[in-house]
Amino acid sequence: MKKIALVSLLTLFFGCSDSEILNNPNEIEISFTSQHSMMSSQDQIRDAFIKLVLDEPSKKEYSLNKLYQKSWVYSFQSKRKWPNKYELKIKEHQPIARWKDRKFITQSGILINPENEVKEIDLMTLIGPEEKKYELLDLSRRVQAQLNRFGATIGSVILSPAGYLLITTTNGIEMTFSKKNFREQLERLEGFISFELFSGKLNDIKTMDFRYRNGISILFN
Repeated sequence: MKKIALVSLLTLFFGCSDSEILNNPNEIEISFTSQHSMMSSQDQIRDAFIKLVLDEPSKKEYSLNKLYQKSWVYSFQSKRKWPNKYELKIKEHQPIARWKDRKFITQSGILINPENEVKEIDLMTLIGPEEKKYELLDLSRRVQAQLNRFGATIGSVILSPAGYLLITTTNGIEMTFSKKNFREQLERLEGFISFELFSGKLNDIKTMDFRYRNGISILFN
């Protein structure tokens, strides 16, 4: 990320006049382009762009990394439209899961905490120790691969201090696994779905507990 940041800085500041922006920051016009509908706050990016130009060289990389962590911005380039107009080409993080209340895990594996959260993003929520976030993401994907067989979707995954995984689907099915024996328990889930796939009962399940040594505890609605 540091190498990317330095390259971005070289692109960003080519042709910019520090004194012009310092003397007339409110007269600077900035337009934005992006391949997708932007989730970022344009005011936040504008303020960050001007601050980056005015920062001391030793602080520029810190300010840029702060922008990446506190917004949806993954990278950006600037093009000057003489005399006081700039066009910023924005690339944004693509979130793949929520982390706890406000943070997001991105497609590149970065944990970000954007100041302007977009409420309508439909993502599963992962909750647990931060050092376990990638492991939780992997476990949830493996369970989701089985749930896809009958159209269920994970809503949340919680790792308890005792090492239990509580997975809740968007339609209310609660599944409990023990992380220690997860692979074996996942095989049981796969076998159960295969057995009941055409029975019509899968969508009537309320809870599934896989922590038993050789079986599954199931409660139907």
